[in-house]
Amino acid sequence: GAMSHRALILLAFAGVVVAQPPMNGGDRPPPPGGGTNKGGGAGGTGESSSTECTGSTTSCSRDGSSNFVKRSLTYSNGIFTGDVITNQCPNKKSDTPGSSPTCVKQTFPDPSFKTTPAAAPGLGRVGLSLSGGVNVYGPMEAGFMLGQACSNNAGDCVEGVDVATCENELNAECEPANVKTEMFMDDCGGHANPYHFHTDLACEYTVTDSSAHSPVIAVMLDGRGLYGKWESSGKTPSDLDACGGHTGPVPASSEYGTTAGTVYHYHMQDKPPFTVGCYGPVSSLDQCKGLYTECSAAENSIKIAQLDGNTYSYQQWCTCYSHSGTCNIDQYPGLCAGQGTLTVAAESGVSGGDPASSSGGSSGGSSSASDLRASPLLVVAVAAAAMLMAH
Repeated sequence: GAMSHRALILLAFAGVVVAQPPMNGGDRPPPPGGGTNKGGGAGGTGESSSTECTGSTTSCSRDGSSNFVKRSLTYSNGIFTGDVITNQCPNKKSDTPGSSPTCVKQTFPDPSFKTTPAAAPGLGRVGLSLSGGVNVYGPMEAGFMLGQACSNNAGDCVEGVDVATCENELNAECEPANVKTEMFMDDCGGHANPYHFHTDLACEYTVTDSSAHSPVIAVMLDGRGLYGKWESSGKTPSDLDACGGHTGPVPASSEYGTTAGTVYHYHMQDKPPFTVGCYGPVSSLDQCKGLYTECSAAENSIKIAQLDGNTYSYQQWCTCYSHSGTCNIDQYPGLCAGQGTLTVAAESGVSGGDPASSSGGSSGGSSSASDLRASPLLVVAVAAAAMLMAH
């Protein structure tokens, strides 16, 4: 009678104990153009230090005035060749605090990505903006520890999840009013130290002008151009491959020395991967997924709470979201209007903030079954249920 009833209560409480990322991680510096990432593709090898930058060596101005860039690029058949020297400061107004200059020279194409298709870096630079030599990153963040991104000490997300899903998760776990929005994207689509773009690049072209093909705004490490979101009058491209590119007509740019023609190129997107998911072209989602071991690894299949009250499966460190209009619903149901499950109390998922920067640090590991721990709040709940059984 009473004893079996209490046992059921205990089982019910135990059933809602959910996994959370381990909290024993530490900050780590973001990989530069080169270096090895914790997940996703490795960084490039085409960056070297430079002494040619002028101006402040201690801090980047928030009004963009301390930016330094020197472009030495030629363009032929869709490929930029040469180098860009940059101090990596924003060249437009940004409310992101704490960015500091570091003078580097990046070679294009980066030697690591001359042969494509290739995996793009999971963290760190995937390209540079043309106007300012500002870092362009892929979709991934690198991890927020519990309470790091929320003023109420709640919410976390592990590395290897796209920035929008991470922010959505934190809003779900912390409530929007408690999320430290300054850690996420500014009006231009960038943040952190070193300052870098993940989304939009909204200050690099007139986003509201959909009258024709958008201009080239950045060069990716494979030497290909990244253009704004528009393909033609009022339309975004419908045939982008899983890397975020397609072969089609591009306009000339006298400012950056490009010519009109039909070439493989990338477009900004409103959804992940935002910039690039890999260096293409690729012919299918499967070809993209074959570039990343994490796309097929069971330990990288994780769960993420979202604002709609549901929890969704998510393939951590895999940047193959869609191909030619077909969404990867099997691995990203939350991004593809797929089915989720009702989020239980205090459930935590994954995502991230940029490492050792003003926008976050590492959570210390991926959310595999072997390294997840129970939510402290739910442990208390289970303990309370156990007390019921004792009386």
